[in-house]
Amino acid sequence: MVEVRGADRPSRDADGWLVDYRPSREADGWLVDYRPMRMDADSWIAVRPFVVACANQLGFDGGAGALRVVRVLARLAAWAVGEGLPLDVEVVLDPDTVERFIASMPEGRSPATYRSTLRRVGPPLTKRAPWEARSVPVARRHVAPPYSTAELDGLRTAAVAQTTVGRVRAARALLALGAGAGLDGRWVARVAAEDVSVHGEAVVVRVGQPSARIVPVLASWESEVLDLAATAGDDFLVGGRSVSKNRAGALAASLVVPNGSPRVSASRLRATWLVTHLAMGTRLPELARAAGMQGVTVLSDLLSFVPALDNDEARAMLRGVR
Repeated sequence: MVEVRGADRPSRDADGWLVDYRPSREADGWLVDYRPMRMDADSWIAVRPFVVACANQLGFDGGAGALRVVRVLARLAAWAVGEGLPLDVEVVLDPDTVERFIASMPEGRSPATYRSTLRRVGPPLTKRAPWEARSVPVARRHVAPPYSTAELDGLRTAAVAQTTVGRVRAARALLALGAGAGLDGRWVARVAAEDVSVHGEAVVVRVGQPSARIVPVLASWESEVLDLAATAGDDFLVGGRSVSKNRAGALAASLVVPNGSPRVSASRLRATWLVTHLAMGTRLPELARAAGMQGVTVLSDLLSFVPALDNDEARAMLRGVR
């Protein structure tokens, strides 16, 4: 149990829910040996940091009510990872995301209970998510921010400095297939050696469902992808043969990065790949097909990360003479 003293003591509303509380110590001791029922180990490893952070912010101390909320948050987070969403509280606990999760629930669970729980914890856990009532809900897919060039260089250095051979391979593959081919958690952990081939001068990766397709690898990542394929044997490029839908998140969570560096995130790597193509001027129809997207609306979230052209270049492009 976390003991809260003095100014850190939380205030609660009439129903006992915390209001504007930011505790100074982690409250995850009671979650050390916990894993939600019917959730595999890989899935729990992938979402546990997110769930613990939420439980900590809510000031939970391990009671039965806290466990019920943790279980709901864990299932929401695991679903979000499977959908390729970043584990960002403003995205996962956005009202639209919550409603999409509720709509995806299998028969036998209570959508009303899940919705009620998430609507209660959403406002205290988020700052920007629009929990106030809206007249016309608009379903929108959010994307993670891309890595900067310096951040990506740092992750490449950290990848080869992992403590085990298996983690080195996992880190290299997550980076190469994410930043090099735009694969996030839905695909990146299931690419085998036979899925990598050379067509003419291009290295391409065959991607399975959802949105099966062939994706050309960015030239700067081709040699890395070819080396990973040549040394994978019967395993996937990330290592092992696990087909858990949350395998990528579990691998990313196990990687060690220097203090102050961003964590490895499959969704951020995919965003980095998308921004690279936008900056190069890749046509949107081809980019959408390579990304496995049905449309290009989601790219609007990334436009602010695309470096602007100078006025002469922009005018030339808009005139069609570049």
